[in-house]
Amino acid sequence: MFLMACAGRGIQPSSKSHPVSEDELPVDTQFRLVKEAGIWDFFDRIPTDDNLDEFVKAIEKYDVPVLSGSWTYQLGKDEAVITANLQRAKKVDSKYHNLMVWARHADGHILSNQEIVASYLDVYAQAERLGITITYEVHVDMWSEDVRRITEVAEEVRKHGVPFNFCMDYSHCIFKIENEVEQAVSGIRRDAEARRRLDPFNDDSFCDEWLAQNMVHWTQVRPAAPNGPRNWLAFESGPFEGIGNDRPGRSIQYPFRKPGPDEWLDTDWHAYKLSCTKEALRKVIDDYIGNPDSAMRIMTIDNINLSAYGVGWKYNMYEDSCELGRYVRELYAERMAVAAAREQAGSAAAFINQYRP
Repeated sequence: MFLMACAGRGIQPSSKSHPVSEDELPVDTQFRLVKEAGIWDFFDRIPTDDNLDEFVKAIEKYDVPVLSGSWTYQLGKDEAVITANLQRAKKVDSKYHNLMVWARHADGHILSNQEIVASYLDVYAQAERLGITITYEVHVDMWSEDVRRITEVAEEVRKHGVPFNFCMDYSHCIFKIENEVEQAVSGIRRDAEARRRLDPFNDDSFCDEWLAQNMVHWTQVRPAAPNGPRNWLAFESGPFEGIGNDRPGRSIQYPFRKPGPDEWLDTDWHAYKLSCTKEALRKVIDDYIGNPDSAMRIMTIDNINLSAYGVGWKYNMYEDSCELGRYVRELYAERMAVAAAREQAGSAAAFINQYRP
């Protein structure tokens, strides 16, 4: 099975008395909780210069590796930050680094596909020298918010003889389903075919398109609901025109378990709204099991403590992540059993057929 981790920003055993916040637990406490859960294979978070020593000590103390980390970057400003983060990731023996590249260049213009390709090729070369695999992610507010661009960029990268390594967080597609405002932000409101393909229950969804290219090295799984409720407990701004500042948090996170009274937003929770999350996850697992050459290596459970996600919520966000992690392992075992049964049935049919007249 692929290796699985909990995102560091999600390690908050929050409650009514301590709602989800951007203030995080001490590094040692985060590692201890990861170890004690008995679910995770590694810790997903890049250290900073300020806490690098704490990370090194915690890795040794709890025998929990830090195999991956993510960061947001703005081209024209953060090229040196990319280099520094890759070098710091190497210091904790990290193997994967995910880049979320903002839609706008530092000078204000929207990045072209060619600029993304050039950035990718440069970072790929840097990371390869360090033994680190980079991925570029589908993500709101980034160049990839218009999901139609992802395959275009991937194809251009591959023309240079370099693989395009992709991080797929399908929550960034799921929450846009049936949400006209979010579809407009990503530029697909008037593209009926693109809107339809957000839905992972279609066999030609964007999820299927990206898996078919065998470029998904890293899957981030965040429970999300189509047209989910805004987070009115936190506010944010974004890089696109026409959506304003100080908007309520975008609805890119949905509790995996039913929250208790007064633990969530002033709205109803429905289990069926998680069906798209579960279907995308099933497709990832089936593709991994069915493809012996699958590029997939790691999965992270990605409940996090930012405005568009869980800030202000009073349910136990870390336990929600643990519950989703347990579900992933159960689903993987189930899909392995299904694959084995199909293989056995196929072998039996082939045996019978050889004796038919």
